[in-house]
Amino acid sequence: MEKTAVQRLAAVLRTMVLIVFVLNLFCLLFVPGMAVILLDRNTMADPEWRKALAWALHERGLLWVGVVCLGGFRSLFEHAPVGVLSLFFWVCGTCTALILWQAKKILDTILAGNPFQLKNAQALRRAAVCCWLISGAALVRLLWWLWCDRGIAPLFTYNALFIPAFLMGGLLFQVMSALFRQAAELKEDQDLTI
Repeated sequence: MEKTAVQRLAAVLRTMVLIVFVLNLFCLLFVPGMAVILLDRNTMADPEWRKALAWALHERGLLWVGVVCLGGFRSLFEHAPVGVLSLFFWVCGTCTALILWQAKKILDTILAGNPFQLKNAQALRRAAVCCWLISGAALVRLLWWLWCDRGIAPLFTYNALFIPAFLMGGLLFQVMSALFRQAAELKEDQDLTI
């Protein structure tokens, strides 16, 4: 059976989703070390840790950089800003991975030629919850940042943009979930009447 244009597009999107999913999981290894680098260029980071990071980057390659970045876990407990930033990126990264996995599941049903299923509605609902978790994490981080800085500068960052963007993304996924659920119920009723 020849694939439709939608199925061919779904196959390409599924491949792209899987690549981004794997890269997302790989990048989660780098969170603690990158948080140290982002938050402090001179005072917070341990000089020995910085030497280890430079050695791994120049001598061993990217995977060793991830291992050394995991060494930044110690900084999570020593410095609150590093811990907050790392926790925020882990929540966002994990939720993003879950959203990508739900997208893969939906694309699998499109490739099978049967997209109107209740499991797609459930996958979209899970994606909505993940969007709302990202929005909530961004709100908590923004409030913490406002409290620490005692100014309005954090309101003009990407973090402040995450709140309404992912809140609306979650609402969109929720609406799509309801549409898929209704379509699945109509399809089931139609299948029973034939």
